[in-house]
Amino acid sequence: MPNDQSPVCRYCLAVGLLLTLGLRTAAAADPTAAVELFESKIRPVLVDVCFKCHGGDKDSGSLRVDSREALVKGGDTAPAIVPNKPGESLLLKAIRHTDDDLKMPPDKRLPDETIAAFEAWITAGASWPEGRAGGFQAKRHWAFQPVIRSAVPEIKNQKSKIENPIDAFIQQKLDEAKLTLSPPADRRTLIRRSSFDLHGLPPKWDEIIEFESDQSPDAVERLIDRLLASPRYGERWGRYWLDLSRYADTKGYVFTEDRNYPFAYTYRDWVVRALNEDVPYDQFLIRQLAADLLPEPERAANLPALGFLTLGRRFLNNINDIIDDRIDVVCRGTMALTVGCARCHDHKYDPIPAADYYSLYGILRSSREPKPDEAKTLMAMTLTEEAKPFDPYIFLRGQQGNHGPQVPRQFLAVVAGPDRKPFANRSGRLELAQAIASPTNPLTARVIVNRVWMHHFGAPLVKTPSDFGLRADPPSHPELLDWLAAELIAHGWSLKWLHREIMLSAAYRQTSDVDGRASAVDTDNRLLSHMNRQRMDWESLRDSLLFTSGRLDRSLGGPATDILKPPFSDRRTIYGFIDRQNLPLTFRNFDFASPDTHTPSRFVTSVPQQTLFLRNSPFLVELSRAFAARASGTRHIAELFRLTYGREPSADEIKLAEQFLADAERETPPAPIWQFGYGEYDSEAKTLKSFTSLPHWNGKQWQGGPNLP
Repeated sequence: MPNDQSPVCRYCLAVGLLLTLGLRTAAAADPTAAVELFESKIRPVLVDVCFKCHGGDKDSGSLRVDSREALVKGGDTAPAIVPNKPGESLLLKAIRHTDDDLKMPPDKRLPDETIAAFEAWITAGASWPEGRAGGFQAKRHWAFQPVIRSAVPEIKNQKSKIENPIDAFIQQKLDEAKLTLSPPADRRTLIRRSSFDLHGLPPKWDEIIEFESDQSPDAVERLIDRLLASPRYGERWGRYWLDLSRYADTKGYVFTEDRNYPFAYTYRDWVVRALNEDVPYDQFLIRQLAADLLPEPERAANLPALGFLTLGRRFLNNINDIIDDRIDVVCRGTMALTVGCARCHDHKYDPIPAADYYSLYGILRSSREPKPDEAKTLMAMTLTEEAKPFDPYIFLRGQQGNHGPQVPRQFLAVVAGPDRKPFANRSGRLELAQAIASPTNPLTARVIVNRVWMHHFGAPLVKTPSDFGLRADPPSHPELLDWLAAELIAHGWSLKWLHREIMLSAAYRQTSDVDGRASAVDTDNRLLSHMNRQRMDWESLRDSLLFTSGRLDRSLGGPATDILKPPFSDRRTIYGFIDRQNLPLTFRNFDFASPDTHTPSRFVTSVPQQTLFLRNSPFLVELSRAFAARASGTRHIAELFRLTYGREPSADEIKLAEQFLADAERETPPAPIWQFGYGEYDSEAKTLKSFTSLPHWNGKQWQGGPNLP
């Protein structure tokens, strides 16, 4: 039989056979190679070519290609693949285009090397990594879609309260459930809500009176602008960010080094200052990840921002755990991705392979903390680039001595896409920061919008503020989330713009009164038919007590102070000393964020210790005396009510307070059971002849004076 093939065709056929044989042999011999073959050659084709017609929602010919089981099951005709038997696999026949009635894709044949890869994959058993999210789900997952400015809904119901586009999105969902917003809150409620939200403090009485009497149409706008312009705003919202960045003034357990971070407060002060100055959020992130790599003078002014990376636990000086902690705070803190789960193996749920984890490991391992004699200025703990970047290997099962393949320093594939390139600029840390803060990153803007929304409304749009992966529930209002994210970027990443937009909405300004039907239809108030009632956190509680007593110290910044030991500090709680190894029990009783790890939201508990602190703490006794001294006599009962509740007392409340004061005056003050001092005792009469109290308390014991025993 004459051979009519050209030399070129025979050469191509030979190469194809060799390629198929090589792939088949490698995949069959090494399970790791089989997985690598699937991830590099098979999965991308299924996602990019086949998924549009045979995805989870579309199953042309009843065939789906989003799992091994679906391919083995096949469609209307027969199994698409028969593992280890390429000759019986219809998928292979379809992509070869040997049958005019079965050509996939129908318009263009795949390259020979791709077909050879599919044959090798099927021959080796069609390996499909179990327990790991594929590109199929990621391709559809809402959080990985580009941020697109949603069209603002048109609300036809003329009775709806629409103050800005936010309300249109909210009302659209309410209309579908046949619900409505609650009535607007009164002026006193609104100014107190706004003041606590932005400052963590109650408003002054004269501010309440002024706002209640201001009937101008822009009164609410001017109130919010005034609150945002105050340095109190940065203190309040800075504390939220410190929860995310696991801020503390100590390192935890360490070897052969000081357990304190002597300049940790410079990072805290940088955060407060940056928020007060409304530093664009993208720059806010870049400076915390790579301030040392920025040009002057921006570099020198922002070096303390690197505390975001360096102020974590020290894990007994284990560098791998330190880097893991930094990867976690970067990825969960900025993009709500649990990349740390890929340290020992590919992420079980999300499309994050171990290779991506070690790409980030290499970036962060390529920087070091300068030695004390290298740090010439006060700063939290800065970073500096290593002379030679660290070339990372995958640590198989997370074991440093068990090297897998080497990986380049680059961004996450699920965000960067198939065209990503390795970072070429030294460690790649600045490029990483820019990739995270990029307006094309689908996660960053959504994540911060969700966090800000959560603190204003008491519940986030996405229930898991630090996990936007495949297990995350979709947003309650996806179009609203995307509209706010797109608008945040369009407004120069201004967080103050975001606060203002949210707080000017009718949804924010409504009462917290619960309608009976709404509580039955929407038990968790996800549709926001009323405002959520929120508990005061530890900082707001303590700061408000200081404010009401007249003792609040409003000075900004500076070294941390112990706020729980006498003499008690009057500084705001954000300036309290945070010892991560010995976090004070009082902090824990009031649900303070753990400084050991990134904390997206705090628990809310009710425990007896909270009441005991408020009833018995010497700190509260001091504040109560200071508060009582601000007004005396029954004619000043009204003044105390104004200071405490921001309102006038009712007639019944005045009567009750007067009765309490009258009863208190008739009571004989109880003698203290114990006093510490010295004196003379008459042993025969068994009486105390004289006694002098020790006047000085040093925090541990009573003394005769500051310098006496």
